[in-house]
Amino acid sequence: MIKNSLRTLVLLGSLAIGAGSIACAQDSGALIDALVKKGILNDQEAEDIRADLGRDFATQTSAGKLDIASNITKLKISGDARVRYQNDNEQANPAVAAGDKDRNRYRYRIRFGALADLGPKWSAGFRLETASGATSTNADLGGGTDNFDKTGDVVYFGQAYLNYRDSDLLGADALDLRLGKLPHKFFNPGVNGFWIDSDINFEGVAEELVYNDVGLKESTLSIRAGQFVLNDNAPIAGVTSGSAVNNTVEPSMLLMGQVEYAAKVNTTTSLKAAPTIVAFAAPSAHDRSANTPTLQASDTAVYNDLATVLLPFEYTTALGEKPISFYATHGYNIFGDDRARRLGVPVLAVTPVQVAAAKAATQADSNIYNLGVRYGENKFAGDYQLTAEYRHIGNGSFSSLLLDSDFNGGLLNGEGFILSGVYSWTPAITSTVTYFNSFNIEENRAAGVSRGNGFGEAHVLQIDLSAKF
Repeated sequence: MIKNSLRTLVLLGSLAIGAGSIACAQDSGALIDALVKKGILNDQEAEDIRADLGRDFATQTSAGKLDIASNITKLKISGDARVRYQNDNEQANPAVAAGDKDRNRYRYRIRFGALADLGPKWSAGFRLETASGATSTNADLGGGTDNFDKTGDVVYFGQAYLNYRDSDLLGADALDLRLGKLPHKFFNPGVNGFWIDSDINFEGVAEELVYNDVGLKESTLSIRAGQFVLNDNAPIAGVTSGSAVNNTVEPSMLLMGQVEYAAKVNTTTSLKAAPTIVAFAAPSAHDRSANTPTLQASDTAVYNDLATVLLPFEYTTALGEKPISFYATHGYNIFGDDRARRLGVPVLAVTPVQVAAAKAATQADSNIYNLGVRYGENKFAGDYQLTAEYRHIGNGSFSSLLLDSDFNGGLLNGEGFILSGVYSWTPAITSTVTYFNSFNIEENRAAGVSRGNGFGEAHVLQIDLSAKF
């Protein structure tokens, strides 16, 4: 008698909750499962209650009219919107009369995406973004061809990928495999990212294996790798590159590997360390001026002389009632001397004597590093976070394809500092003020391949109002 009464109460309560909202209906499902485990309901009774809940939700709520494909077990929709004021003051290196840039910009960004679970192991995701740049999703207000028109408001696919998740492979607690235009999982501490700009979505394949409780009880060992396509994935037959027909070349590739160890020492203290390597694997046919390499016009066409070993590190503890983190990354390009000297050859240096002289005059710098401290966090209304960071990016240390585009224009041969503050008006609305200051390391470096040469000075101020949903 008691059990039958409980069944009736569960049925009536679940029906009432299910008719109210989808969130409460999901809670009812968890309650029903718990009652089945305790033997209060049998499987058939549980299914009958779920069926009643589903019928009421579909007929009595507007949300129940949303028709989702039956093979989608979970759908997450999210995005963000941001408006920004930005002031740039960039002085060319070497200095030229018309080379300075001092401008005010009024910008916006919108990103909107969805992630659909397609069963216990598979999912598919996409994200729409404003702007087409690899390291920027900002669009300019007033950027159209006429006042208030919509020609500047173009939407792009920033992400489109498949995700496979599993466990017990090679003894790992978790496997994550991603294919397509994908968000990455590499540990990369720094304002807006450091050696990977936070707006970059890689194209190719990324893998991760995670092992729990390695050493310390609350710890993880994550092994990550990526094989990413850069360009010329499908060259057109008959189009020449130098003196060769460009119909047999393989795509240029970026290879990345990282091993991260993360441990929670106690309730307030944790640490992370992640040895990493970033390398180009590119056929020589991708040198589009193969017979005269000094005529390279952009770092985006120079996919060689890069094998940078990095060590990102972060230590977090408590200062008062707020967390404080100290982070750093140091990297060294094994082929940095060759890269610096090749990128530093002026475009007009075409004879062997001119090339040799330009290379001999280049002060190669293969080091890349940052040092930063971050205080506070942004979870609730009234929270704030303050960050100060110093960066050094040698002229042969890395590739401008990956660097944060807000610092030193994303160029090499630059060092300086970043100051940033974030305030939460609500858990979803924040204001951010960030100041970037950089200056060239090798003074008056020759204007060779432009991406290998930093600005004489570059000052950037950004004031943001952002919303997440």
